[in-house]
Amino acid sequence: MRLEGKSAIITGAGRGIGKEMALRFSAEGAAVVVTDIVGDLAVDVAAEITKRGGRAHAVTADVSDQTQVEALFDEANNFLDGRLDVLVNNAGIAHHAAFLELDVKDWQHVLNTNLTSVFLCTQQAGRIMVQYGGGSIINIGSISGQRGSTGRIAYGTAKAGIHQLTRILGVELGPMGIRVNAIAPGPIDTGMTKMGPDQRKRYLERLPIGRFGAAGDIAAIAVFLATEDASFMTGSIVNADGGFDAAGLIFDYDELVNVKSDGRDPDFKP
Repeated sequence: MRLEGKSAIITGAGRGIGKEMALRFSAEGAAVVVTDIVGDLAVDVAAEITKRGGRAHAVTADVSDQTQVEALFDEANNFLDGRLDVLVNNAGIAHHAAFLELDVKDWQHVLNTNLTSVFLCTQQAGRIMVQYGGGSIINIGSISGQRGSTGRIAYGTAKAGIHQLTRILGVELGPMGIRVNAIAPGPIDTGMTKMGPDQRKRYLERLPIGRFGAAGDIAAIAVFLATEDASFMTGSIVNADGGFDAAGLIFDYDELVNVKSDGRDPDFKP
């Protein structure tokens, strides 16, 4: 019960990683506001938490819209009795398209949903947290915000923006007792990351751990960042990617051992 007595808002919590975080935060003792643009999903997750003996409240909100964000925090404020300890900015959409074919409306939609939402929710949360001496804000970035990849121009740019926003807010809000960190997941098996067989094969070739991530892998890190165990962390980007970012070319181990690479003339005698 590492979050006993704490209160949290988790955006995009109706499915996938967001849902897993909501369930995990509740299991650790937190009261959770579950928010999603699809209200029925949020209601189902809140009901599941309640059935398990936790305390949860569902709110339908498009967190890219300032008016809806303000209404979300008003409703959450009533449920949480005015206190907020943790905000998880998880809401986001995936949109893959070739740069030369990308419509500016899709570009703006991805940036508003994935990046502007973080600005709007963090500003609201920060204004509450500062009254109580601090809190923890956790943003969900992506390895796509760190590496170039085909078809990720809008998504990758938004996630890179989240990473830099995290660093700047970590510096600016740190003196107020508010820690701001981000998690950068690699390929996670959720509904938003459906891939064709060739895509899955190429990803697995770059994953030293040898498997795709699960929503629970990200939820576990989020719980840690929300606790006092992470009290000396702010402005940090935590990669949870199975080694994807660290890996370059990955060779077969037996071949690496048995086939010697040597650029010298094979006839050269030292």
